[in-house]
Amino acid sequence: MRYHQRPRLLHLIVTLWLSTMICTPSLAGDIALLSIGPRIGFSGGSPVLGIRQTESFRMADIAAVFTLPWSWPLGGSAWSLNTRLTASAGLLEAAGDSSLMMAVLPDLALSGWKGLVTFDIGVGAGFFSDYKFGVQDFGGPVQLAATMGVRVNPFSHAYTGFRFQHFSDATIYGSDSLGIDLYIVELGYRF
Repeated sequence: MRYHQRPRLLHLIVTLWLSTMICTPSLAGDIALLSIGPRIGFSGGSPVLGIRQTESFRMADIAAVFTLPWSWPLGGSAWSLNTRLTASAGLLEAAGDSSLMMAVLPDLALSGWKGLVTFDIGVGAGFFSDYKFGVQDFGGPVQLAATMGVRVNPFSHAYTGFRFQHFSDATIYGSDSLGIDLYIVELGYRF
């Protein structure tokens, strides 16, 4: 019974979020490519979310960040809340196995100090061409993804940042599968 309630709850949350976004057209703007760049990452010894991972993971990918049409200025300050979409594709490897890793994550970004720093948090989905790495099994190719990070834009067209990203099947494929926590360093070009 509990396994059937999770997809319904997820559908309800997504529907409410989309309804809120659609019902605020006066705050809407254009969709545009904000930045693109390479990222590298690794898994740590102690997971932030989930159970201790049995393998050590390394990843490298390219991520593109798009601005979504909704943003909200925060009072009279230089801070604003924006919606974004991050799409990435790259390679994940551990225990001699490698996999194509793709992810799409809508997120909320808090930007301030004239765009110098940005904090973001988001939830989306990931896809893995291979989901077994040595003795660690993700359970299936499609995973839920959660991310949070900080970005600094020291120059007008460059950025650098640090990100935490978690992939998990949330027991959709069974209780024996393990997710992964990744610590990611990113840099790239900002349009």
